[in-house]
Amino acid sequence: MEKKKGYSMFERDKLDPADSMRIERNIYFEEQTADLSGLTALPLEQLQALREEYAAAEQAAFEALQEQAAAWDEQAGKTLAIDKAIEYVRTPEATHTANQWEATDYGKHISNRVYQMRYHISENTRYDREKEKSIPYSWTLSWSIYTNSPHNYGQAKIAGQERKVFADKAAMEKYLNGRIKAYQHLFTEVSPPIPPEYAEHFKVNGQLLPGYAIEGEERAQPTAEKAAPTTAEPPQDTEQRKERETINEQFSILIDSRSRFETGKPGGVWLPMPTTTEQLHAAMESVGITADNPQDFFINGYSSTEDCPFDLPLSVMQSS
Repeated sequence: MEKKKGYSMFERDKLDPADSMRIERNIYFEEQTADLSGLTALPLEQLQALREEYAAAEQAAFEALQEQAAAWDEQAGKTLAIDKAIEYVRTPEATHTANQWEATDYGKHISNRVYQMRYHISENTRYDREKEKSIPYSWTLSWSIYTNSPHNYGQAKIAGQERKVFADKAAMEKYLNGRIKAYQHLFTEVSPPIPPEYAEHFKVNGQLLPGYAIEGEERAQPTAEKAAPTTAEPPQDTEQRKERETINEQFSILIDSRSRFETGKPGGVWLPMPTTTEQLHAAMESVGITADNPQDFFINGYSSTEDCPFDLPLSVMQSS
């Protein structure tokens, strides 16, 4: 606070570069130091005229400040652009495994500058009193594919499934290998082209990060990786679309014929629930169950989505 004869002034000026500017002053009348005798001797008409004159001078000073503030607007815009460019340049490179599978504390992981895939297998056991040890009775698989942008947060999920249960380890391994094969085309380049729907994950302040290219667009900067393919759709797109449709199913079961399973032959057919009579008959035929061969089929696993988990033990389902 600054005190002058007849009034005091509070200053609340503040500047946040590239964000805001405030010029604020408040004045207050001070009776102890004010001397109004020269003004109170004047007639009212003269006082009103002086008041209008002084207020007009205030307005002129205010307008001059506004003109100077316009110069700040332009300069602040330049500072803001510099700040955003610094943020872009400081963005770290995405960490990845160069398309090599690596073991982690939670399963295995493969990644490049655009994609990452993970899976985790847990063995479910129960204690056998006769054998005096824990015996595995099912295996639970979780797998996922996400983008691998440098941000390390807000990654886009491309595909995956949580807590898929198998009674047969060989069937689980066959399913996992099928998922790995279905998406292996994503892990052939260190920096593959980015599908347009995921492009925003690889931009900072609206600009694509260096070394990346969007499918269907020319690569902005040359890199050591292979050139982007001319077609936007990968050759395995149909298989990938089928997988996404499967993921959308809330619940499905793995059925198999008992005689086929007892031979040790892995396999079975996933049947979405609820199902139709035609789908059931087709599934039964695919595992060797027909009207001429009326074998009993059994449930060898089940799958549920993360949104609608199904926690009934597999042994209870098989005995029902």
